[in-house]
Amino acid sequence: MTWVFLSLAAIGFQTTRNGLARSLTGRISPTLNSWSRFAFTLPLAAALAGFFVWRAGAWPHGSAEFWLACAGAALAQLLANVALVSAFARANFAQSIVFHKLEVLLTAGAGVLLFAERPTSVGWLGLVVSTAGVIAMSLGRGASGPLWRRALPVDVGSLLALGAALGIALASLLAKQAVQAFADANPGVLAGGLEAVAHSVFHVSWMEVAVLTAAVALLGAGEFRLVPVHWRRMAWIGATGFAASVAWFWAFSVGLVAYVRAIGQLESVLAVGIALRVFGEAEARRQIPGTALVVVGIALVLLGGAEG
Repeated sequence: MTWVFLSLAAIGFQTTRNGLARSLTGRISPTLNSWSRFAFTLPLAAALAGFFVWRAGAWPHGSAEFWLACAGAALAQLLANVALVSAFARANFAQSIVFHKLEVLLTAGAGVLLFAERPTSVGWLGLVVSTAGVIAMSLGRGASGPLWRRALPVDVGSLLALGAALGIALASLLAKQAVQAFADANPGVLAGGLEAVAHSVFHVSWMEVAVLTAAVALLGAGEFRLVPVHWRRMAWIGATGFAASVAWFWAFSVGLVAYVRAIGQLESVLAVGIALRVFGEAEARRQIPGTALVVVGIALVLLGGAEG
């Protein structure tokens, strides 16, 4: 059950990173906000991968499958991050994270269809129950209108967060594929070990930085001038993002991706707490009952993981 502890660590780091990213909303563009996460992650990822190169005394091998998986994960994660940061600008923090967490069922479905990952019956029940909890949390926002519209409101912020969920689902599955492909290309490297994870995180990170740097340079109209102003906050975003990425990639490599993402639903619970205590969003109180379903669903996922 190592994946459980890694998932919990990833949740803590990612929740902190998302809170820091939210604090820059309105000060910099969503694209530069996303760039800061990946750009300030890259030196740490390079240092960790470089350590393993130094220890091995040789450059590792990369297969076509590895490079394609890294590129796919980078693109999907990049688009998901931009969509989530954009959602923060159009919906409150708790709402954005709630819809972002619908990634669990999307991950399970894509895993079954494309990657031969099959949860147990109890695991499926847990995935559904935890997602129902997320929807209940959305209902708790207290918006007016029909039940279905309150559960899944169709607005720009929600659609952006849902797009982020789809991107994260694909990125998660491709990240696991990249770690496995790296291990397959380098005899003696364990697919569930930190070395394969470190190299996968590094290559995904530099690809993301390359694309986002070009995007900011072309579309940002000189936005890089804001980096010296906010670099300390950006550095913290990068550091917590790096720690979260390592923990997520590692958890994916040793567990079922849908289960790992289900444990990640705890971020919704933490998001409600942050919305109440940090951002003063009083409406988040009405989301508290839905957290009980999330916790029950996660407990069922843990039982399903133990069965599997």
